[in-house]
Amino acid sequence: MEEVVGGSLMEGLGGAAAIILAILGLIGILPVPLASIAVIAIGFSLLIGGGSIAAQYTRLLTRTESPYTARIVGGGMSIEALCGIAGVVLGILALLHIKAEWLLPISALVFGGALLTASMATSRLAEMRVRPATDSYTEHDWSRDAMYAASGSDVLVGGAAVVLGILALSGFYPLTLTLIALLCIGASLLVSGLSIAGRMYEKLPSETH
Repeated sequence: MEEVVGGSLMEGLGGAAAIILAILGLIGILPVPLASIAVIAIGFSLLIGGGSIAAQYTRLLTRTESPYTARIVGGGMSIEALCGIAGVVLGILALLHIKAEWLLPISALVFGGALLTASMATSRLAEMRVRPATDSYTEHDWSRDAMYAASGSDVLVGGAAVVLGILALSGFYPLTLTLIALLCIGASLLVSGLSIAGRMYEKLPSETH
């Protein structure tokens, strides 16, 4: 489970880096290179975060939860990881100035789809049975509510990213809309990554008994 906590924290850090890069691009500092780097950062975040959960958590989840729940979590996070790989490739190509005006909006579409797919898996993670590390019910309940909020933000941000990506591909302020989409996606990854890490951290003490 430590791998899941670490992967989720890395996902949150990658989201924070994307936020900074997108803001710098929006104020006019090397917008295309920074947008490309932000795409790569988000891609690695999805790959590490989704891959760690798909590889580790599904195996542990099947011990206490239904096989259907395990398939939802594993499938959603596996798709998220695959979208992360696609994002890394698109970001590298855009950084090399290979059709960046097309590849950057496409990456926003890919990431939006990844968030929409992963939202159901995130909500399932919030429902899992966890023995809290402390006796404080309030802390345990807070982490669950944070997971539900992260799942809802994934849906909203994913849908917004898809819309912004389509508008950018149609030629309507493509770079600006792409940077805004990346900014929103980074914020969503930051929230969901930290929420999942906190939820998984509660699981750690029970595994030692």
